[in-house]
This record gives sequence, C-alpha cells and structure tokens, in this order.
Amino acid sequence: MKIIVATPVYPPEIGGPATYTKELAQRLRGEHEIVIVAYASTSEIIEGTTLFIASKRRPLPLRLFKYFIDLFRASRGADVIYVQNAMAAGLPAAIVSMIRGIPLVLKFVGDEAWERASQKRKTTLNLNKFLVTPEGGLQTRVRMLIQGFVLRHADIVTTPSVYLRDAIVQAYRIKKDRAVVNYNAADKTTTANFHTAPVSHQIIATARLVRWKGLDGLIRAVALLKKRFPDVHAIIAGDGPEEEHLKSIAQELDITDYISFPGRVSRAETWHLRKNSEVYVLNSTYEGLPHTVLTSFAAQIPTVATNIPGTNEAVYDGESGLLVPVGDDQALADAIARLFDDSALRSKLVNGASRILREKFSWEAHIAKLFTFFESVRTKPRH
Repeated sequence: MKIIVATPVYPPEIGGPATYTKELAQRLRGEHEIVIVAYASTSEIIEGTTLFIASKRRPLPLRLFKYFIDLFRASRGADVIYVQNAMAAGLPAAIVSMIRGIPLVLKFVGDEAWERASQKRKTTLNLNKFLVTPEGGLQTRVRMLIQGFVLRHADIVTTPSVYLRDAIVQAYRIKKDRAVVNYNAADKTTTANFHTAPVSHQIIATARLVRWKGLDGLIRAVALLKKRFPDVHAIIAGDGPEEEHLKSIAQELDITDYISFPGRVSRAETWHLRKNSEVYVLNSTYEGLPHTVLTSFAAQIPTVATNIPGTNEAVYDGESGLLVPVGDDQALADAIARLFDDSALRSKLVNGASRILREKFSWEAHIAKLFTFFESVRTKPRH
C-alpha cells in the first residue's frame, strides 16, 4: 500500500504529530511505501521513506502553496492520504484528495481554533463551551470554517479519545459513522547509556507553556509543598507564550529556587527527566488524550493529573495514577505529597499504568485498527 503521511510538524521538532509520524513511518516502512509531506525548517531522514519538505522559513502563502504542490506530486498512485491535522496540513490534503480521488483519513487530536484563541487570551471558555459559542472574532470563525470543511470531507476522522470524538461530531456536524476512536500508542521505550534514579521530591512536567496546561497551578502547589518538603523541586520543560508569566508567578511566591525552566528539550531529554524524577504532573484543563501521560506510563513514573475528559480515559484514579479536581492547588499538592510519602502506592500506580499501556495503548493495537480504516476507505465509494 502507498500511504501519504501529511503532517504540520516533523522531527527534529518536538510535539505529538512529529513524534507520531516518525514512529509510524519506522514501523510501516518496508512492508508499505511511505511518503511523508511535512512543514519543517530542518528535517531528519527516516530511512526507507520518501520525504517532501515545505520550508517554514517561507512566507505563509508560499509555504502553503509549496506544501500543496508537494502533496499533489507525492500522491500520484497513492492508496490513502493520512493527515495529522485539519488546518495547515488538512486543507491542502482535502483539496488534493478531491482532485485525485484518493481517500482521506484525518487524525484529529485538538481543535486549533480553540487552541489559538486560548493562547492569544481571546477566550477563557473550555472546549465544549467554546464550540457552542466561539470567541475570538473573525480569525476564529475562519479557522472553524476550514476545520469544518476538512473534517466533513474526510472519509474517516480518527480521534484519540471518546470525549474528543463526541465533541467534534456535534460541533462540526460530522456523520457519526465516519468519526472513530483510535487510542494513541506510547513512545517506544528509550534506553540510556547512563544510570538514572529518581531524585527525592523532584516533580517533572513536560508541556507546551500555554494557559490550559495549568502550570501556574503546579507552581502554586510547589509553594504549598515546600512547607513539608524543603527539598521539593519542580522541572517545567517546554516553551510557549506563558513562559514569562509562569516565571513571574514563581518570583511572586518567592520559590524561584524550587522551579526550573529548561525550555524546549529533546525527546531523549524528556525521557531522562522522567526517569530522574519521582512524580509526573499533568494539571491541564483540556486534553484530547495526553500522549505525555502515556510516555510517563512507559517511563514508569507515577502520575498525578486533573480529572478531565480525555485524560481520565488513560489515568484511572488509584489504578494508573491519581486524579485531582481542576483548579484545586491544594488537592494537587496533597496528591503529590501522597506519592512522596508512600513508595507502595507509587509502585502500585506504576504497575497499573504498565498494564493499561499494554492492554489499551500498544502500537500493535493502534496500527491494526488504523489499517482497518485504510482498507475500508479503499473499498468504499467516496462520500
């Protein structure tokens, strides 16, 4: 089968679509012809695949046009286009799909209209409320129109959670039989050539530094924890528009010595940070299904997360992690303290997370389900 993988980001950039594209290509090459079309400034070579790159250094209109031309050229004779978002990669993919008559399978992991509006502080609504009453003006409306067009054009839309599937079916009027769940698979285990051991009372969070990740709450929880654990330390790895604001919160609380901001780190470094920490924290107010939690499961570090749709499809309270209410800094601090104090609980959660990872989030299960979608769109007339 000739499969076109269209993605908005590509290694060495970090992020879910980049990591996923690389891992998927490595697993499918040889048995299938894999052609990757990506936006990138620099790019890795994945042996056994063909790569087309639209440079991110070009002005946006030229970049989009170059991506469309590359995708059109790459898709000659393709069996399916598998696209990783509904905007920068999704729109060109939908148009090429229409012209070529090639089936389109879309992996939808987050609503870009809502994410952009949240980043620019044009909305404080959660995703469900935003989809009913969008905020952010003309740009938001245009993004939602583009996403809606691409989502309705796709032969199949896959989401990483039941929560996200149900949200977009209602908001974008997608037929229910074309919206399906295929749970993410965890990153393959990374091995290090040096010894790693958890540092006592060290917390790790890896995320894009945006409002809905709740990192301000983690900083306030550290301020509470230092009263009981004078050596507590939190590492917040990642970059984004909230970085200076988060640093100012730490300064106001006089805990700058208790918080580290290493910035954007590589995949290997995030793995190392997990292996050298005692607790992983995801304090988000929104997640489709957090890939970062699956990586923490694989790294065998106990997890504390907010009890929100998407996240609670992977983190089961008391079984594969601890869940806390959204916006409750004291509950977050208390859950972290429980894990600091109770090694038996840490072991129980790690073992439970490993089991759930094998049963629900394996690459074998993910790819098997993905190919049932590919085969179904190849044999059915286009809608």
